[in-house]
Amino acid sequence: MKWGIAVGLGLAVAVAGWGLAGAVETKSKNRLGGREPPTAAPAGQPGGTVVKETAAQAADPAAERKAREEAARKAQELARTRRTLTTGKTSVNFENAAIKDVLAYMAEVGKFSVVFDGALGEAGIDLSARTVTIRLTGMTYEDAINLVLPKECGYRIEPGFILVTTLEKSWIPLKTATYSIQLALAEVPDFEGPRFDVSTVLSQTRQGGGGSGLFGTTTTTKTEETGKATPERIIGMIKKFVRNQTDRRIAPWDDEGGPAGIQYSGGRLIVLQTEHGHRAVAKLLAAVE
Repeated sequence: MKWGIAVGLGLAVAVAGWGLAGAVETKSKNRLGGREPPTAAPAGQPGGTVVKETAAQAADPAAERKAREEAARKAQELARTRRTLTTGKTSVNFENAAIKDVLAYMAEVGKFSVVFDGALGEAGIDLSARTVTIRLTGMTYEDAINLVLPKECGYRIEPGFILVTTLEKSWIPLKTATYSIQLALAEVPDFEGPRFDVSTVLSQTRQGGGGSGLFGTTTTTKTEETGKATPERIIGMIKKFVRNQTDRRIAPWDDEGGPAGIQYSGGRLIVLQTEHGHRAVAKLLAAVE
């Protein structure tokens, strides 16, 4: 009788032990999402989860070198294409020619390519069906393309080619740049070229010429002195003269419902604009200082 009780107790303990081990194993698997925990490979043998992951993440010097070379090549090609478009001169003489053919001619002469974005077709724009009559001599490719394209179209400069697309897509991606205005805040002289009295210009922009942040917030600060330059009034001056209404290559400002913006911080303006918009901002600020 005592022997039977001992056997029964032994079996009960064994079953309990097996249940506890199963519970521990199940809990471990649940913690790992049902996966077995990684195990290290035996000493001197390849393998093991951790070793394999580390090897897969190791950098490939040849691949990195190739990537750097490709990035440098694209940067050089982009600079060359931009230089051709902004400084190269073209002469065209077309009558009732398809816009697509005129652009292809300029691209062939200028030694760059033109790519037509599929967004044009989605917007119902067929540049092979639209015609233009144009005669010009000694104009930069950039200005010539701007004249040839319909008002609802734009383009972006890419490495070795231009991407002709819808006007809204031509502004994207915008670029951020900073401009120091400490000298302008200290003393604002007259403009060069067409002579403007900057104090008068700033006075004209005081009405509604508040500084607009990059996130759409607008603030207006009243000045105690009419001719005094303030960040808000300089921002207003930029928005008055650097405008999408006068040049479609400039993105509309955020207070007009556009994607571009200006923010002031520590004697500098942080400007979010297109490449052409940045050139216009830099030219204006250079004239002010």
